[in-house]
Amino acid sequence: MDLGIIKNLKMHYRKRILKEMISAIEKNETVQENIDLRKAIVELYKVWKFDATAKTIRNCFKRGGFSNQTDDSNSDDEDAILADLKAK
Repeated sequence: MDLGIIKNLKMHYRKRILKEMISAIEKNETVQENIDLRKAIVELYKVWKFDATAKTIRNCFKRGGFSNQTDDSNSDDEDAILADLKAK
């Protein structure tokens, strides 16, 4: 169950870091190749606070067998995020 949550967290983290790098390249600034621990923690906090949704966590619990309720209106968040990344 938590593998899905961790996968989602990593995906959003990488997306934020890549956006920051692309932004620096577009502004002709130096791209920071190494990320220090403090910056990584700050970015992970932002991901957990703003990008990790309750819907994603609920879906991971459902896939883990912890909920017997089904809701067909919920789509797979990870597939939507991947599709969004591929489109950009």
